[in-house]
Amino acid sequence: MTELVRAGRAELPALTALWSACFGDSTETVEGFWARLLPQAAVFAAKVDGLPVSMLCALPTQWITDDGQAVPAAYLYAVCTAPAHRGRGLCRALMAYAEKALRADGIGLAYLSPAGKGLFDFYRALGYSEAFSRREYTVSAEKHPCKITRLAPSAYRNLREMQLYGNCISVGEALIDWLRFGGAELYRIETAQSVCCAAAIRNGGTTTLVELLPDVPEAAEALCAALNVSEARVCVPGEAVPCGMAKALSKNAALPQYAYLGPDFG
Repeated sequence: MTELVRAGRAELPALTALWSACFGDSTETVEGFWARLLPQAAVFAAKVDGLPVSMLCALPTQWITDDGQAVPAAYLYAVCTAPAHRGRGLCRALMAYAEKALRADGIGLAYLSPAGKGLFDFYRALGYSEAFSRREYTVSAEKHPCKITRLAPSAYRNLREMQLYGNCISVGEALIDWLRFGGAELYRIETAQSVCCAAAIRNGGTTTLVELLPDVPEAAEALCAALNVSEARVCVPGEAVPCGMAKALSKNAALPQYAYLGPDFG
């Protein structure tokens, strides 16, 4: 028997095992997510014979429109189905169930960041449209006169909010803390002309600034020099690379166009 539910804490051990099986994350990592994002997150699951085999988390955020209006939004995260149960329509049914519940909660927009090109087609069939994009480029390390300071998630979130003006996603401190837990180092970079926030992830020999606001290449170059890395890939607002999809949960709601999603929290 299949049952669609809004999951509670009693299901967390089974959901943790499902998450780990689908994404390869350790139990410690998944428990780190629960510690930071519950109870803010709504967790939905499809159960077969009482066991969760498909899941998704809906994280509360806001879409800030071009004219500065804040629309309650849900970031659909950790969407997965156990390999043995794929191809049966469970994820499709769970998505519809979660969207109905979120709509009843007053959420105006659901959005997600597909992990691969094929998933864009999957979510497009569920009514999602490309709505978020970014631009990427590479910088080489170069010393510039600037001040670089490590930030706590709360301070980073506050500085980030100051840099965002509209057509973007606003997130809370808990998601920033989850980004840091995943390996991001959070910085304030003061140049002669600007104050930037930057989130840097170093993975082996590769460094990526998964966020730089505002887009100041000089700040990215200086951070590379301070981190003693030769170069880094930089992600900034722009229209070059599609990175997210959205679906309006009310009939007359508009959708973002080339909006700024922010860093990949996966």
